[in-house]
Amino acid sequence: MRVFAQPGPANTEAVVDLVAAAAPRFDAIVVASITGDCAVKVATRIGGEKVVCVTCPQGMNWEVDHMQTGPFAEIPELREIRDAWVEAGLKQVPMQLTPDNRAILKRLRVPVVQGTIPLFGPSFSMRLHLNRVTSLDVMAKTLELISTGTLVCLECVLMAVDAGLVPEGKQVLAVAGTERGLDTAWVIRSSASANLFHPAKGSRFVELLAKPGLPLVPDIDIDYLR
Repeated sequence: MRVFAQPGPANTEAVVDLVAAAAPRFDAIVVASITGDCAVKVATRIGGEKVVCVTCPQGMNWEVDHMQTGPFAEIPELREIRDAWVEAGLKQVPMQLTPDNRAILKRLRVPVVQGTIPLFGPSFSMRLHLNRVTSLDVMAKTLELISTGTLVCLECVLMAVDAGLVPEGKQVLAVAGTERGLDTAWVIRSSASANLFHPAKGSRFVELLAKPGLPLVPDIDIDYLR
């Protein structure tokens, strides 16, 4: 397993290398990709026949005025993106595939999943608009204790199965990141979101291949623990 020095887009190429090395083991590789950049990188590297791109549902935006704290303030590469948006006078930036990336993914025959995020959609609205924290919120925040990408990897596999692009009960390689880029890779047993907690065929985290550590911690390789 690879532990990166810190989260963020700086780890993207290393994760793409990991995907390229591991790809022969899997029939499906699920890539979380808001703008399409990461899905294009993976599909260009290994071919599009195994790749599924999972992106954000319609209507989600980065709120630039609310980026004084959090990943866009703490991670250098994200801070540069935020500062460019501020300089351009942007208040909101749509979280969606760029037209160019959508065209590339279509040419590479990579399907795009865009739907309700299992642990985010209705529960987020309840938390925001009704001031109610649900068990799904607790589950999501618990997974984020491992890494933001860990939560996203699971959600993307559930979405890919719900969309009919990945069968249940398969070991899937899923990669995701922190806001932008890739920094987390998991092998996950796939299931539909309705079967997430099924005792026999529910989704399971099988193997962690890469995750970010904390800022200022050197890269380490802990294969000796396996």
